[in-house]
Amino acid sequence: MTEKIFRYKTMSRISRFILRIFMHICLAIVVALIFYIYKGSSFKGSDGHVYNLQNEDSGVSYADSRLFNDIFKNNLREAVELSAYQTLFETDGVYDGNKSIDVTAFINRNSVLQSDYITAVYPVSNLIKWSQNGFEYEDVNFTTTESKNYLADTTVYTHLMKNNVEGGMNAFLNSQLESNTVRTNVKEADKDGAGFHTVLVPRYKTINDESIEDIVSDWDEYNELCGNITETASTMAACYDRYVEYVDKYSFYKTNLRYYITRTINARTEVFTNVESLKSGTNGLNLKDVFKSYGRYIYYCPYDIEYSTNTQIDEDTLRQLLGNFQYTYPDQMKFYFAVDVNKTANIDDFRVGKEAFNRYMPYYRQLHMIIAFFAMVYVVVFAHLAIYEGRIEYADGTVGGIERVDLIPIELVILFSAAVFGIMFGLFQFAINNYASINGNTLNMSVLAGGLTFIADNALGYAVYSAIRRVKANCLYKTSFLKMILDFIQKIFDKMTLKQNLFVRTVVPYLLSAVLHLYLIIRWNFVGIVIVVVTDIAIAIYIINLNRDKFTILDALQRIGKGEIDVKIDVSKLHGANIYFGEELNNISSSVEEAVNRSMRDEKLKADLITNVSHDIKTPLTSIINYVDLLKRENIDDPKICEYIRILDNKSQRLRQLTEDLVEASKISSGNITLNIVELNYAEFVNQVLGEFYEKFDSFDLVPILKCDKYDVYIHADPRQLYRVIENLFNNVCKYALPSTRVYMDLVVLDMDNDVHKAVFSVKNISKNELNIKAEELTERFIRGDISRSTEGSGLGLSIAKSLTTAMGGEFEIILDGDLFKANVTFETGKFSNGNPASEKQE
Repeated sequence: MTEKIFRYKTMSRISRFILRIFMHICLAIVVALIFYIYKGSSFKGSDGHVYNLQNEDSGVSYADSRLFNDIFKNNLREAVELSAYQTLFETDGVYDGNKSIDVTAFINRNSVLQSDYITAVYPVSNLIKWSQNGFEYEDVNFTTTESKNYLADTTVYTHLMKNNVEGGMNAFLNSQLESNTVRTNVKEADKDGAGFHTVLVPRYKTINDESIEDIVSDWDEYNELCGNITETASTMAACYDRYVEYVDKYSFYKTNLRYYITRTINARTEVFTNVESLKSGTNGLNLKDVFKSYGRYIYYCPYDIEYSTNTQIDEDTLRQLLGNFQYTYPDQMKFYFAVDVNKTANIDDFRVGKEAFNRYMPYYRQLHMIIAFFAMVYVVVFAHLAIYEGRIEYADGTVGGIERVDLIPIELVILFSAAVFGIMFGLFQFAINNYASINGNTLNMSVLAGGLTFIADNALGYAVYSAIRRVKANCLYKTSFLKMILDFIQKIFDKMTLKQNLFVRTVVPYLLSAVLHLYLIIRWNFVGIVIVVVTDIAIAIYIINLNRDKFTILDALQRIGKGEIDVKIDVSKLHGANIYFGEELNNISSSVEEAVNRSMRDEKLKADLITNVSHDIKTPLTSIINYVDLLKRENIDDPKICEYIRILDNKSQRLRQLTEDLVEASKISSGNITLNIVELNYAEFVNQVLGEFYEKFDSFDLVPILKCDKYDVYIHADPRQLYRVIENLFNNVCKYALPSTRVYMDLVVLDMDNDVHKAVFSVKNISKNELNIKAEELTERFIRGDISRSTEGSGLGLSIAKSLTTAMGGEFEIILDGDLFKANVTFETGKFSNGNPASEKQE
């Protein structure tokens, strides 16, 4: 098999098929492994942070990897944030809702605050509940007296006895010191507080049992303090939500991260830790050694300027993390962080990261080598197949050539391949977005990616190999849409221009003239210039004559287009190629004239034949009708003979009608008809004809309904011929309409463009037979609505009606919609009214 696949001259079709399948499998393996490595080796942390295995982690332990340090750094940030919240909400390691918060000091926690300021102090739980329940405001219109009575007489200022910024202290930390504030009432200058003011409804009072209006004496101070309260309360509520989340996340039994933080202010030390054994005390313990024993640790003391760690996280990184919460951390702080890398019993980011690390990193390089191997095999097989394309040995013994798919334009093949590729990509996106079993399982995702790649590469292979075969067969361009488009354009230009010797008759003379002019000017100087000028004048006269010839030819063409068939051009007065155009135009004119004359002769012969035959039939037919009439007057008792006489009478009458219709149709088609065009009332005329046909409609169980848009509608027509048109329409309805139905007739006036009005008389009925025929065919001669031809009629009625209408300058139209038959007889009208003489409109 190997020798057969890699033989030199040809390749069998089955060998090509096997190699193609193998090649697609190679690419599918490559894509599946890429997804397995680069998608499977990444995971989301509990906070949504995405962690990725790095190439440089290959060959190192998990605790020394970059992945571990990225997880440590991210968890360190949240632990620092949690400890900052603990300083706000806890006392001695337990949540304390009564802990006091100075709202103005908290708002200015990251800036310098003056020693005397206006503030309100609330229990932290009240601020949180106030924000959670929402702030209520009222717009009140105060008079001067009401404003003065609503606000306090004096403003309460708070003074920080210690307000230093040394040792990392700030106004907020100073405000939390016990016995560090003094409150003073200050009488401010009186201000007129009359007008509308927005009042914050005091849901809670301060620790001093005061409302906001009890602290300030003017509205500016009131509004500023309200802003500080609402901002502090909103911030506290948000911090509390994060605090609750992190307390649970970083509890001792849910994380492998260990932290122990001490804060010393005014010789009082607070401890914040998640290590249960250290909450009761650390007597006799060396905390640094304790945290070193966990495996990977960080120790940092800003006051002693000491930093110690065995991780990749440097001091600047930790300072940056602490800097986001510097308002809670003075210099006298000690930070102990560690990760218990030996146990990692808790399921957290460290545990998930270790599992991913152990799952991929030992095989990281091997997987890349496998990817490279199959990618190289794919390229080699692809090149091998590309070389042998066009030299395939088929089952019938033939070798090479193009295949059936190569007859399709290459652009369509490429478009189809691209469409399949897009569909596969869309299916993959749909699967990972809608199915957790795919998105959450690396193996399933990799298998799906490999399978869809196999299909997509199959489609792309058809396009690529088809292009290769076409290139080898020199038919890539021949089987392309581009060639089709260019050929089409070429055909258009061929029709627009004289193809024969076009280059010789235009470009070559121009080039020769330019060269001759240049030679004459250089060789003969002034004489040459004179010759050139004279030559150019002669050429200009010649070009003018050519253009004049074109106008002559164009005028002849326009005359032929208007109906003149005896147009001839004197070719002796034409010049150049225009002579050939003139001769061809004369040939066309002669051919058209001959064709028209032949058609007129044929039509006259046909009309004469119909007239003569009809006349020859009419004479004996009249005798037959007369004798049948005599027989009808005899008192014949035999019923069979009576039936025979009735049939003879019906058929003879039908034959007479047919001969009359034939004669009428012949006269109309030959133009041998005289029209007496007069002005008549279309509405009145239709009513009159309908009255004559009322009994006939009733005999066929039909109910005619006529609706006239206008009472008086005047048109120009021949009354006799118009009667024949409407009569034929009504007879057609009686013959072919479904019994026990209504026949709707409408006469409306339509307002057309250019101030033109048309009167349209329409007849609508339901056919009793299936109308499986085109509308335009019903107006042809000898065409009837019933294929069985079981009804009376000659098939000439609608044809005669259309011809008469057209002869009178009107329009005759038939519309079929299922079994609905509709006929429109339209004439221009310039005079119509709605019954009121004052409203009559004359056009």
